[in-house]
Amino acid sequence: MPYAMLSSFIDGEKMGVFMGLFNMFIVIPQIVAATSLVAIYTFLFGDSAINAMLLAGLSLAIASLSNLLIVNPEAVKD
Repeated sequence: MPYAMLSSFIDGEKMGVFMGLFNMFIVIPQIVAATSLVAIYTFLFGDSAINAMLLAGLSLAIASLSNLLIVNPEAVKD
């Protein structure tokens, strides 16, 4: 879905470059999170995994609400 949203806004000639950059913005945070956030979660929340899940749910809610801020210029013209 994010790639479909991105492809409707970029020029076809530079599609590969922008898709590659977009992929890097997805993959690099995942690698950082997988390698370092375990120690941070343990420090912040101790052995209580439910608090980490609450933080994940809050992050999901913020991300979903921020998608409401995306404006499609073509839809506004209609």
